[in-house]
Amino acid sequence: MNNIKKSRVHPMVIMDTVITGFRLFGIFMVLALKEQNWKYYLLVLAGFLLLIVIGIFDYFVKSYEVRDGALIYTKGIINKEVKNINLENIQSIDMSSNIMYQAFNLLSVDINLVGGKIRIKPLKKEIALNLIDILRDLKRDEDTSVVHENTEEEIQREILRLSVKDLAFYGLLRVRFFAALGLILALNDKIRDVFKIIFDNEAYFDELLQKNAESVAGNITALFIIIGIFMILVVLASIIFTIIKYYDFILTTKDHNLLCKYGLLTKKSLVIDIDRIQSVKLIYPLRYRFFGLAKLSVETLTNNVSEDLSEQKSTIDVLPLVKKDFAQDFVKNNLGIDLEHYDNLESEKIQRKARMAMYRWSLFNCSPLPIIVFAILYFANVDLKLEYKILGSVALYLVLVSYSILVKNYMLKYNELSYDRHYFKNTFMRQLTIITELIKVKKVGTINSRTNYFMKKRDLSHLSINSIGVNSDIKLKYYDKGYKEKLERDFIISEVGYE
Repeated sequence: MNNIKKSRVHPMVIMDTVITGFRLFGIFMVLALKEQNWKYYLLVLAGFLLLIVIGIFDYFVKSYEVRDGALIYTKGIINKEVKNINLENIQSIDMSSNIMYQAFNLLSVDINLVGGKIRIKPLKKEIALNLIDILRDLKRDEDTSVVHENTEEEIQREILRLSVKDLAFYGLLRVRFFAALGLILALNDKIRDVFKIIFDNEAYFDELLQKNAESVAGNITALFIIIGIFMILVVLASIIFTIIKYYDFILTTKDHNLLCKYGLLTKKSLVIDIDRIQSVKLIYPLRYRFFGLAKLSVETLTNNVSEDLSEQKSTIDVLPLVKKDFAQDFVKNNLGIDLEHYDNLESEKIQRKARMAMYRWSLFNCSPLPIIVFAILYFANVDLKLEYKILGSVALYLVLVSYSILVKNYMLKYNELSYDRHYFKNTFMRQLTIITELIKVKKVGTINSRTNYFMKKRDLSHLSINSIGVNSDIKLKYYDKGYKEKLERDFIISEVGYE
């Protein structure tokens, strides 16, 4: 059996500790140095020496070993912690290397567990690769529950490669225009000061603003010029950041694993075991649908798998920007899920009586804002007749109710659930983003329902289906209570009978 004796990480961990400490307390150190007082200089020096001492202790305390088919990881200076990790608990093993690590040929190894992560860093590249190979070999020997038809070693096959042009377009789609606009308007005065610095002529810019301020049209023109220029800067910053972050993005498959590599300044490598994937999401944001594009994400039992390729803690965007047909073919050819089969299954949609219940709640949910507006107008002694205040509040209420009902009608067009003994197929819309989620059934743990007096009169309830895994919950709102009984017969009762 392959073992690794008790080993320490690379001494570069001392520098990591210093850098981490400077990130936390760097602002205080800079402020102390600006005081030009030798006492503060001594305090900063003592801080650096303390960080170095902590790093030295961390180097001698932190260790790892592989023994008897288990990984043993030790860390902690004051509170020593020893983790004995069952290899079956390992979901995936990833690598990363920032600029400093690349200069010294070092790697950081992230071992993703169910609900947690162990980060062993830094390690010499050859040592890190050897550790990963041993863990994967032992894990493969331990995991006897999955048998593949093809016993020969699979050839690494490229699935997707994103060019700089693709990444630039991806960076454009990632821009949150409304959020950027709100930030620009909120910091309008500060932004004008920045313009003065950029033009390097405060008198000229003040004269320009003063001239435009003489008329409403001129002031609006100046505002739009400022917004336009800074919006362009926001777009350029998003594009440059995306290119640097995901440079040379490539997704391949080998040995029933998905391998994802990317990064310019910090190179990262993710390995995702296809058998460990809990759910698959086909995501169609509104801005993607204009170009016939889609995004495909997978979820595992591990939180914080990738800080870069995630919009949520456990979601990994393995196909961040592809054509819709490409994403659907990937699901069928690489993940073994036939979408056409699930499209043809009998599905359940929200019934008409449920729609009426949702509309009724819109009448209540839209009422607080008009009431608040009316109260402000009434108590602030605004120079308006009472009937105008009432009519204005009623008009606002009608607009909000109409908008709420229209949005609900639009969203319900895409709301449906179907399933077989392998997957749930749940399609829904969230904030104008259409999501088709395929969740492994495995063994349903609980089927919960929640109702109230008005829903009970219509035999409606909110359902929650929990399968194995923290990321496998399906929430169904305003479904018929009879559908809950059907789900219980198919999953709960049948499983008990089978056992």
